Amino acid sequence: MVKIRIRYLVLSFIILIFMASVAYAQTTHLSFSDVDVKVGSKTSKNLRDGSTINDEAEPGDTVEFRIEVKSNFTSTEDVEIEDVTVEVTIEELDDGDDVDEESSEFDLDAGDDKRVTLKFQVPIEVDEDTFNVEINAEGDTDNNGTQKATMKLKLEVEKESHLLKITRKTLSPAEVSCNRKNVQLGATVVNIGNEDEEDVKIQVESPELGIDLKDSAGELEAEPNEETSRFSKAYSFNVPNDAESSSYPVILRALYDDDRRKAEETLTLTVSDCATLKQTGTRSVEEETEEEVELITPSPTTGRTTATVVQPTAPAGTTVTEESFLKSNAFVVGIIIAEVVAVIVGIVLVISLFRRRG
Repeated sequence: MVKIRIRYLVLSFIILIFMASVAYAQTTHLSFSDVDVKVGSKTSKNLRDGSTINDEAEPGDTVEFRIEVKSNFTSTEDVEIEDVTVEVTIEELDDGDDVDEESSEFDLDAGDDKRVTLKFQVPIEVDEDTFNVEINAEGDTDNNGTQKATMKLKLEVEKESHLLKITRKTLSPAEVSCNRKNVQLGATVVNIGNEDEEDVKIQVESPELGIDLKDSAGELEAEPNEETSRFSKAYSFNVPNDAESSSYPVILRALYDDDRRKAEETLTLTVSDCATLKQTGTRSVEEETEEEVELITPSPTTGRTTATVVQPTAPAGTTVTEESFLKSNAFVVGIIIAEVVAVIVGIVLVISLFRRRG
């Protein structure tokens, strides 16, 4: 009977050792030693598994995860965890789709830790809800298999009751000169609040340019990612011809909630002087200034007009080179005429000589 008990105890001890070995083999040696989450300008520190992030996110906010990963292998074990990556997933955040970010790979020596930062942008159009966040870290070892760590958090997204946002504002062209007609301003306004907006008004104005356009966007519903929640249109206007060269603000504004609230953006339109050229044949005004100008002025005593030839003045810093008469077009034409005259005279002399002999 005693022998049976001893055998039973030995067998139980062997089983316990085996189970402990299996448990040790399955125990992960990778963990999160610190997790901080920054939402907008506020930071929630030292978060634990299952925590709700302290600060609520709003549409368009940046959410930043600062995660410290640690190797729990001891220096005695001297095991390196290789190709470690950290991935953060926010479930169903983007119109029902998950969004995720993953770090680059890195290695961890026994007992070391590494901090990584992953950022997300909350969509402009998003439901007000609580979203599940999952953080996963994973790496490999030569003899101890894959090492993993997992943490779950919750992210709350809240929205204002009344909020419109201008998501598109464009000027085409953004600079005008001679042609100042048909400037196009493109605009898109989106309802990102929790309430429908029934009577949204659009204004485009620039007092300095005399621009004052008004329009109605009608009703914008509070339904993310739907056509009924947004308004898009292009507005056309002309810039006055007498507008001086400068940069002018053009204001795009959306009024809502019975005109008590507004979304507003300012664009810049640059107006440049029109460099008009007076054409003379194929030459411009600038080219004409390189020629001599004849001024006709009446004489105060005789009443006769006097022609004065004025040489052009070269701009400062330039060198004026006068062309030699021998190389001018007039000299060449004169040579040709002289040759023609000489030939005619020669012919006449020959004819006269034959007549005398006859």
